[in-house]
Amino acid sequence: MTEIPEHLLKRSKTAKAKATGTPDEATEAPTESATAPAAPAAPAAPATPTPVVEELPAPIAPYVAAARARKKIPWWAASGLLLLPIWAISYVGTLERPPQETTGLLAEGQHVYESRCASCHGATGAGGSGHALANGEVLATFPTAAAHIEWVAKGSDGFGLGNPYGAADQARIVEGGMPGWADVLTTEELIGVVLHERARLSGSKDDAALAEALDHAIHGDELDLQGHLDPTTVTVDEIQAILDFVIHDDNGH
Repeated sequence: MTEIPEHLLKRSKTAKAKATGTPDEATEAPTESATAPAAPAAPAAPATPTPVVEELPAPIAPYVAAARARKKIPWWAASGLLLLPIWAISYVGTLERPPQETTGLLAEGQHVYESRCASCHGATGAGGSGHALANGEVLATFPTAAAHIEWVAKGSDGFGLGNPYGAADQARIVEGGMPGWADVLTTEELIGVVLHERARLSGSKDDAALAEALDHAIHGDELDLQGHLDPTTVTVDEIQAILDFVIHDDNGH
């Protein structure tokens, strides 16, 4: 039995269909498939959202950050701060005023005494390794300022060991230990420390007035005492002449 090829069968069916007007199944199949409803389209993939880039905050200045981090004053402390100036004024009012600094010959003499004499004669002149000067002691030993100045200028070596010094009725014997200050102190400093001992430590009003007169003469450029006395030649009369110049000038003579 001979097998008829399929394409010949298909051609025969097509010719028969044209002759009879019957549609061929083979040719209709594509038409049916063409008119068949389309399959639903696959859902579209969602769109990828565009990423949002956040802007970085502006940098904060260090002093602004420090101010924000600093602890604030509590509200209850504000009233105390308002009263602080009043308290300060009240406190200052209770303080003692410092004593007014004295100037002049006696002030200069006090400075010399504290730095050079107090270690032996005591801070108030009560004595120590040296003789007492306060409570009139130095006035009894040296009745005149000139004699006192001569002793301080020459010292023990200038008078000589074993020799008397001071007032005749209360003469003391030189035992050594008192240095001469004429080479160290100016004449003004030397007179100043002697008058400090006499006026302030022993309370001599006459020597206080003498110091005031010397101040007037020095400040008026009438007297220059910046030199030094010669410890080997200075005498009571020479020293007294300086003091007499001031005393006479102060009295108008």
